[in-house]
Amino acid sequence: MKNLSLLLLLTSLLIYVGCSNNSEEDLEVDCSQSDLSVSITATTEPTCETTGSITVSGSGGIAPYTYSLDGVIFQSSSEFTGLVAGALTIHVMDSDGCTAKLNSTLNTDGGLVVSLSSTSSDCLSATGSIEVTASGGDETFTYSLDGGTAQSESTFSSVSSGDHEVTVTDGAGCSATKSVYVNSGVSLINDIMPLLASNCTSGAGAACHDGSNGSDRNWTVKNNVINKAQNIKARTQSGNMPRAGSGQSLTQAEIDMIACWVDDGAKDN
Repeated sequence: MKNLSLLLLLTSLLIYVGCSNNSEEDLEVDCSQSDLSVSITATTEPTCETTGSITVSGSGGIAPYTYSLDGVIFQSSSEFTGLVAGALTIHVMDSDGCTAKLNSTLNTDGGLVVSLSSTSSDCLSATGSIEVTASGGDETFTYSLDGGTAQSESTFSSVSSGDHEVTVTDGAGCSATKSVYVNSGVSLINDIMPLLASNCTSGAGAACHDGSNGSDRNWTVKNNVINKAQNIKARTQSGNMPRAGSGQSLTQAEIDMIACWVDDGAKDN
């Protein structure tokens, strides 16, 4: 009788542990209710000869914070250096993944002021553009993209997605360089989720990310895909997802599309 009671107790414990590990859904954070914000605490204005800097500070939300000027690459340091004059958008992210931003302008006294705007490029071909606006200094400007040949036109076309640098030089030889990220335009809803659904969450042998392998690896839930974006990119590029023997596979174009979406910041778009 004692052996039977012990066996029943051990069985109950195993069932409880199994359910605790695999069945409980992660609590989702409602970022729309967050009081997260970011402010500028110090500024060093750039000149023609020297670059400027800003120091920012996050508040609200859940510390610690990370900071970004492009909304894609975040850093733990609250200081940004090597800046030229122009429009800035400062992003802050808290430990829950919630974000807030602040638009500002870094001014200068007599030096170049450079602002950049861009259009999205197709992920697999160079179809984007970058428009440059410059003022100040000796207003006879030339423009160079990624260290290439200088041109008099302020617009660059046939630009690929990803990081780029534009250098503006005035008639006196003073120059300023500013970075811009060109988005690929890949959509989570229209491109990535259907791709994962057809290769990783359904089909014979392929349903390893339908929730049966852990609730946080259920690719039918878009927040899970966003949170695991870097891992999905790494595994698809290495050929480990879809898994071997699943009968599913991704083309190189589909692998590149996933990478483009992740590099764009894994946006909920």
